[in-house]
Amino acid sequence: MQLPDLSQYDTIYLGYQTWAMNAFLLEYGGEFSNKEIAPFLSEGGYGSGDSTELIREFIARDGGKNNTYTSALVVDGNRVDESDVEVKR
Repeated sequence: MQLPDLSQYDTIYLGYQTWAMNAFLLEYGGEFSNKEIAPFLSEGGYGSGDSTELIREFIARDGGKNNTYTSALVVDGNRVDESDVEVKR
């Protein structure tokens, strides 16, 4: 997989499944320097766990720096059809 040129973007919306995020960020985290990172995920009852902290750690470990982070948008996978207001906010 190859990422497109991200230099034109100020904000990266990073959607993920917690189990798949680690390998992706360890390989491509350095591409996210000088960006606002806005994580979002759906989950089935566990919540986001420590995934938002891991995002910061893995991006930094791969050389990403000077980032800002929004709070993660966590959508309960069992209630996706009720999440419109939260997503729009």
